[in-house]
Amino acid sequence: MEKLFLPINIGALELAHRVVMPGVVDHRRARDADPEDCIRRAAPGGLVVTPPVPVSLGATRPPFHRGFDDAGTSKAWAGAVRAAQRKHVRVVARLWHPGTREDTPAALDASAIDAVIDDYRRAAEQARRLGFDGVELDAADGALPDQFLQDGTNRRGDRYGGSIQNRLNFLCELVEALVGVWTAERVGVRLSPFGAFRGMSDSDPVALFTAALSTLGGQELSFVHLVRTAADGAPLGHLPYDEPGCAARIRAAFPSAIIASGDFTRAGAVDLVRSRWADAIGVESGTLDREGR
Repeated sequence: MEKLFLPINIGALELAHRVVMPGVVDHRRARDADPEDCIRRAAPGGLVVTPPVPVSLGATRPPFHRGFDDAGTSKAWAGAVRAAQRKHVRVVARLWHPGTREDTPAALDASAIDAVIDDYRRAAEQARRLGFDGVELDAADGALPDQFLQDGTNRRGDRYGGSIQNRLNFLCELVEALVGVWTAERVGVRLSPFGAFRGMSDSDPVALFTAALSTLGGQELSFVHLVRTAADGAPLGHLPYDEPGCAARIRAAFPSAIIASGDFTRAGAVDLVRSRWADAIGVESGTLDREGR
């Protein structure tokens, strides 16, 4: 049997196979999305990453208007998690903050940064109470942590800006907050190397994301989730392993599990896991039934 369909432990998450539902969102329908829908479409024994869950009322943006603070949303996710348990599906909550509005950009001061970190911590605590199996910190596709990471958006002159190490500080502090709630074996981070969604860019993305992965590896997280959206003009499936000279550096930088998400065919996904570049593959449907690459 191909490695893609064999069991794997991703941190504390025991999975029957390596096909992941990666939390891809149809923005046109997100407002009315049913939390149980992603569970129904998941293959038994697999892993589901939820669509973005705002970490606070201040982190809501269309079409993501409700986080765990909303009683109805919490109730719906609690029901979805129970359904997942019956199906032997693991579910991690994708914790999301969009950052400042594009029409009113403003740098967060120290007290605001502390407040945001507290929001993530509280959202992680709520996810744990609702019965989730872990959390994923969304630092991809122009979310707030991504805005801190990339020098195309981060123009700060304090300990959060300038050098790559400084730009990693906010991400590390968020990870520490989540690990304090969940432990490292139930926390992952979502990243989008080379992505340009929401105007993201960096002068040296290979150095940045290699350093980010090395730092996250040192924190012994259970996984990183590398994604690329169609919204930035790149084809789905165009991931770091396609960038010349980058694939080996990124794989070597992170010793734990790498989940790679994109528009993969069955053959492409099998090859990627067989090559050991990725340990699991994210596909929107939760199944891989197309042939070819």
